[in-house]
Amino acid sequence: MEKTSVLVLIAEDEAEIRNILQDTFEEGGFDVFLVATGEEAISALDDQGENLRAVATDIRLGGDVTGWDVARHARQLRPEMPVVYMTGTEGVDWSALGVPNSILITKPFAPSQVLTAVSQLLNAASTPGTPPAT
Repeated sequence: MEKTSVLVLIAEDEAEIRNILQDTFEEGGFDVFLVATGEEAISALDDQGENLRAVATDIRLGGDVTGWDVARHARQLRPEMPVVYMTGTEGVDWSALGVPNSILITKPFAPSQVLTAVSQLLNAASTPGTPPAT
């Protein structure tokens, strides 16, 4: 059986977490596009938007562009884009600032939680008649 490549954008400013997520997603059969800042994530979405199938983003990325901004930009390009937020402290703002049908995972987390969340959103998006995760 031929492997279909699913490219996931991972935006995380902490190199150690970014590398662990890369390993986890690649072991799970995904391709990853890694960025460390919100600005890089926006550029990646603009350059790779048609190839990207999902976004996993930290909320605080250390610059002027937040994970909230990254997710909104992704949804402007593709309204059905699965989005998983990762955060240590910003979760209280999810209902106000998060995009609909996204998942929030609070740090510390097991990397497999992020992989599972992305997989669930991708599966929900590809199954007709299935309500998306909230």
